[in-house]
Amino acid sequence: MRSFSLKIYVYIHHIFSTHPRYKQDVAYRLSRSGLAIAYNQTVEFQGPIISNISYIDGYPTLNITYTAVTDIELRNSNGFEVCCRGQQCQNDTIWIPATISKKNGLTIEITIPDACVCQDLYGIRYLWHETPCLFKQAAVYSATDSNLPSPPYIKIF
Repeated sequence: MRSFSLKIYVYIHHIFSTHPRYKQDVAYRLSRSGLAIAYNQTVEFQGPIISNISYIDGYPTLNITYTAVTDIELRNSNGFEVCCRGQQCQNDTIWIPATISKKNGLTIEITIPDACVCQDLYGIRYLWHETPCLFKQAAVYSATDSNLPSPPYIKIF
């Protein structure tokens, strides 16, 4: 009986562990940042970082521009959410999925869902869930190093 309960614990710990299962990815990013920062080598060591979000109230789209990379790769159009309910947006359940509709260089265009068009946008967030996407299927990555995704973020307007 003790052996059986230990196997269940090991299985549950493996499934719900906060430790990354693929330590090679973490080691790769850490080694790249060490080369860039400690040894001043010119290597890409971080994924796309937001440099600007432009949005005009009432428009059905917003633009997000990235920096820190020379180009971005889109693996899917999901992972973004918007909220247009002001202070109520502190409740995670009222954020609405928004998708990428276009890419132009380092800028992507996000389509605002119909429920928020012609309303003041309170905020946008990206990969804001505990398990936001399938393994290596985030929406935005560096185009020159496919192991460097854009990190999660939230922007309140």
